[in-house]
Amino acid sequence: MGLWIYGINIFGLEIRFYGILMATAFVVGLFVVRKLCKMKGFDENLPYDLLLIVFPSAIVGARINYVLFTLDRGWTFAEILSIWHGGLMIYGGVLFSVIAIWIYCHFKKMSFLSVIDMLAPVLILGQAIGRWGNFFNQEAYGSLITNPAFQWFPFGVYIENSNFTPEAREQVAKAFGASAVDGAWFNATFFYESLWCAIGFVLLYLIYTKTNKKGLCVATYFAYYGFERFFVEMLRTDSLYLGNIKISVLVSALLFIAGICWLLAMYIKDKRVALLNCNVALQVKSPKLDKTQNSATQGFQKIDEPVAQNAEQNASDGEVQKGDQTPNEDIEQNAQADLRETINQNAQSKSDEN
Repeated sequence: MGLWIYGINIFGLEIRFYGILMATAFVVGLFVVRKLCKMKGFDENLPYDLLLIVFPSAIVGARINYVLFTLDRGWTFAEILSIWHGGLMIYGGVLFSVIAIWIYCHFKKMSFLSVIDMLAPVLILGQAIGRWGNFFNQEAYGSLITNPAFQWFPFGVYIENSNFTPEAREQVAKAFGASAVDGAWFNATFFYESLWCAIGFVLLYLIYTKTNKKGLCVATYFAYYGFERFFVEMLRTDSLYLGNIKISVLVSALLFIAGICWLLAMYIKDKRVALLNCNVALQVKSPKLDKTQNSATQGFQKIDEPVAQNAEQNASDGEVQKGDQTPNEDIEQNAQADLRETINQNAQSKSDEN
């Protein structure tokens, strides 16, 4: 029984930390999915269905992806099955998992986009955990660190001579000289990505729990992870190539572009919908407003017509009366009014005395 960098040896049985961390990522992911399903009202059995679907699909897809791009190694069937030695490509795992989930959603009559939206935070959390398997397997490292001031973990990681894969040994020797493969310090790119993914989990978790916009989580994941992976892959010295291009650099760039385009498309669509709703609201409101204004105008016209007629009549009557009266008649009328006022005042005083 013993402990070494790769894992634990129990009575001759090797248990790799790489495999332990992969399993840990799935178990932690299961608990997160259960919480999100409960929060969003999904079927309580969905997390377990997804685990049974995603776990084998991700492992098989990631392994097939790696083997297809390293066929020159002359793989035997036993070597292909030895996934605990490393050699998994995340993009193949994600692709196979997405296909499996789509088939599941199709038969269950569920919204595919809603399900993968929920899984986006879980995926990036699993990547944050799984990257530590690269540490124990002594892989997924970056360029050579020659400055002793930076030769410490987590900034750098020391790779021993026996831990270089054939591809990495050739690339490192070509880039940094034959002495580098005897053991040297390299950028701990696995740690950089693990930290970035941990931050991404917090971001995507908040987006998913605080919004109800379908596709937002997945689009954000594409843009966020694609951006990070593009630059991290530029540092790595054990990458797989397609001609003179690093495969992961190419895929990351496409992923980032797809994510940005998706986000922009959703933004433009939201703006158009908001503008359309505003126009519809104005069209619905305008006839009512016109009708109200017309009714008010008609009402005022009905009121003003008799008033105007009375005013005209009074004016014409006044002119006639004024034209018929003489100055003497005016004096007589004023005198009669004064007399009536005096009589009324005297009568009021007498009433008060009694």
